Amino acid sequence: MKLNKNEFLQRLEALSPRERLLSVGVVVFIVFYALYQLVIAPIAAEKILLEQKINAQQRIYHAIKKTSLEVTTLRKNQQDTGVDSIEGQSIMTVIDTSSNELDIKSAIKRMIPEGADKVTLWLENIAFDKLTLWLAVLETKHAITVDQISINREQTNKGTVTAKLLLSH
Repeated sequence: MKLNKNEFLQRLEALSPRERLLSVGVVVFIVFYALYQLVIAPIAAEKILLEQKINAQQRIYHAIKKTSLEVTTLRKNQQDTGVDSIEGQSIMTVIDTSSNELDIKSAIKRMIPEGADKVTLWLENIAFDKLTLWLAVLETKHAITVDQISINREQTNKGTVTAKLLLSH
């Protein structure tokens, strides 16, 4: 059913003033609703998504800042107390002792010595926070540094990782 312009105008004139007003009101409502759905709603949804991303990045920033402060404190303590003497102790012994102290020995799945002053470690299901704290302790108290690191986030447990480390003294 196709109406030409004259037929449309004739039908519009045949309507009562009340019906014409109601028809115009419906057309205006449809136009504004379409504009809302096509312009305003997508912009509002994008704004919410961006706010969520910003909040997530702020939480990550604060967590990194907190860890940084802990490392700074440990380094300051190291300067105050000096590095622990590890003469006579192998790097394997220091790692074993410090992992016992911080209760992460159960996460160490494999430990392979790479000469007298290097060791490769595989850790599984370890809390990321504990791992960073332990590495900071090894560096500040025992002068053991990380030469290589590979960290993968665990999908099943939030906050836990699997890591491969090459540590040296």
